[in-house]
Amino acid sequence: MDLNKYRQLFVDEATDHLAEMVRALSVLESESGDPAEAVDTLFRMTHSIKGMAASLDYLSVSTLAHKLEDWLEPMRKAGSVPETAFGLLYESVQAMEEMVAVVERTGDPPPPRDDLIRRILEPPMPAPRAQEVRESAKKTRTCGAIRSRVASGSEPRRSTAFSLP
Repeated sequence: MDLNKYRQLFVDEATDHLAEMVRALSVLESESGDPAEAVDTLFRMTHSIKGMAASLDYLSVSTLAHKLEDWLEPMRKAGSVPETAFGLLYESVQAMEEMVAVVERTGDPPPPRDDLIRRILEPPMPAPRAQEVRESAKKTRTCGAIRSRVASGSEPRRSTAFSLP
């Protein structure tokens, strides 16, 4: 099966899911909504990206999403995200955005982010380091196009479903 025709669908869907993740992070950060719902959104969008990436053999994306999903599960059950987790969450969303950009630009699987996966598997970082990572992520390209779409109030594109025959 020629998976190239599904590449743009993957990019569009993943971009929409990443936008939802940025919205959920904004809710959690601003404490302006239901934290349990926001954490659930992070989990579900990560799960969806994982499945789409795996179906197209973008294993580096699916591996990162899988580890992030596992890491989010206890937070999902608790219905909240500890302050120390924000830095890694922002960095993970940024990494997935960059990986999706590689797929869009080249059609090839992006390089793995083993460094980030190792940090996801480590115990949580202390609060001062988490704040530093979070602030750094905000100042860089973190969710660049996605963040600007969220800020402008643009709604994510929705396709009917991402499925392969």
